Amino acid sequence: METLTAGKEVISYCTKCKMDLMHVIIAMKGDRVMKVKCKTCKADHAYKAAKGVTDPKKAPKPRAKKAGTAKVAVEEEWARLMRENSGKPIKDYGSDLSFANGDRLKHPVFGEGIVTRQIYPRKMEICFSMDLKVLIHAG
Repeated sequence: METLTAGKEVISYCTKCKMDLMHVIIAMKGDRVMKVKCKTCKADHAYKAAKGVTDPKKAPKPRAKKAGTAKVAVEEEWARLMRENSGKPIKDYGSDLSFANGDRLKHPVFGEGIVTRQIYPRKMEICFSMDLKVLIHAG
């Protein structure tokens, strides 16, 4: 069983987010967790046990994330989309320009990308080789 100390993570009910979320312990009194900081909203508040958990030592442990799997999927999707739309010209990105789904563009920071969907009213999702980004445009 893991000993809880300040700086370790624990699942707690966030009074601001209104959900059970990961928190960092910031104050203890003896072996009791007294104060925590939400990793989502960054609010400090008194420790409140997650629903169904009465002892923080018995709370479920956070699961490790699989490293790199999402990045590989984005790279593969980007390559596929760029191949499918290889006949289209590459436009320079500008927030004052309009773009449609399937348009290829070149961003000064993120590089070449392709518009995958429109988000109302003036936003679009672009698949770049390393990540998906939401950018504004003239619509």
